[in-house]
Amino acid sequence: MTIQELKNIVLGEVIGDKLLYVEIIDRTAPMMALFDGLLNFIFGRSLMARHILALIIIFFQATYFGILLINNKAYNENSYVPALIFGFLCFFSFDLLAVSPELLASTLLLLALNNLFKEIEFRVDRDSIVLNLGVFLGVASLFLFSYTIFLVGAIFILIVFARATFRKILLVLFGYGLVHAILLIFYYCYGETDELWANFYVANIVQLKASLVGMKSIFVLGIVPIAYFVISLFMLTREARFTKYQSQLFQVIFLWLGIAILQVWFTPERTPHSFFTFIPPAAYFISHYLLLIRRKAIAEFMLWVLILGLISISLLSKNGIIERVNYAALFPTHSSYEKIVVDKKIMIVGDDLSLFQNNRLAAYFLDWELSRKYFDQPDYYENVIKIDKSILENAPDVIIDESNRMGPFLERIPLLKKNYRKENDIYWKR
Repeated sequence: MTIQELKNIVLGEVIGDKLLYVEIIDRTAPMMALFDGLLNFIFGRSLMARHILALIIIFFQATYFGILLINNKAYNENSYVPALIFGFLCFFSFDLLAVSPELLASTLLLLALNNLFKEIEFRVDRDSIVLNLGVFLGVASLFLFSYTIFLVGAIFILIVFARATFRKILLVLFGYGLVHAILLIFYYCYGETDELWANFYVANIVQLKASLVGMKSIFVLGIVPIAYFVISLFMLTREARFTKYQSQLFQVIFLWLGIAILQVWFTPERTPHSFFTFIPPAAYFISHYLLLIRRKAIAEFMLWVLILGLISISLLSKNGIIERVNYAALFPTHSSYEKIVVDKKIMIVGDDLSLFQNNRLAAYFLDWELSRKYFDQPDYYENVIKIDKSILENAPDVIIDESNRMGPFLERIPLLKKNYRKENDIYWKR
């Protein structure tokens, strides 16, 4: 279990009866939080069930991508090689086989890419195509907000390749905005738009957390597809014979890759599965190269080298044999309290999520970066009320407080002081 999978599981356990951003202080996108709740309802904490579901979604994506390229005549011959390449590229690191925001949002991006191709090919006065494009991008941003950058990229591509009118650009923006308007109206009905704005929109724009897996490690994991991608570009510029429409698709997918690079550049807590958006462009270019090889035996040999290289590096890295790939920050650490705090409802005043492996979340506070402001300013009446209300509504059995931030609040809230006794850094419920 990775630290991100653990957080998703913890969030899924409490999302059913609490209002995200108000009664759960976290920055997870709303659609992802709801999906975590659905997974918890169906599978509980089962990791295997989640990984099987991720495999099914990857299979769907690969199949859909292959059919998308066939329908849009991206190659001179119809082939499912792109689907095969897409599927195997999803295994360049073990953590891609998880139900992550990137996996779910990238599914919506494929649907958006299909609408983008349709608009470029037909350029007909069908408003539904560009409206759906905006809606798909909007829903994708509700799984992972940083995918909003693809909205800007899609508009740029429409202007350059489809000569989109101002009205069509407005339709794309309307489709995207409609999704977020529904979200805002929902929170407006509860009178909590300020919390939504602060804990979702602002929090996802100003994230400053460091990468969980360094770029050197990611480069080693991706060395085989990177090499094939470079060779593909070189061969395609020399050997490929494109129709006008195929040439446009080539340029669009290359620009899509550039947008993906920008999105990953601004992604905090970067991991290998942050590169999901690289997989469709990489599969497209590598497949082009393999289909250009005239001798079937050589093409099959190059395909096997790609597949075996991907799987070998992934497995060797996961098992620690390739030491240049450092996965250490991707997993929960061992907590000094894990033997004495088991099967409890806990509240952690800090950023150590590892205790949730054998415990459940109590109170409101999951994301420490967002929760810190409440605990660092005990003189503000609103903060005292927030912490008091959170503990009263879902009282923890244990409060872990290594920095003694709870002390001032217990002095201001006599009932809490009465209900909890302190032993070292732990408050136990009486």
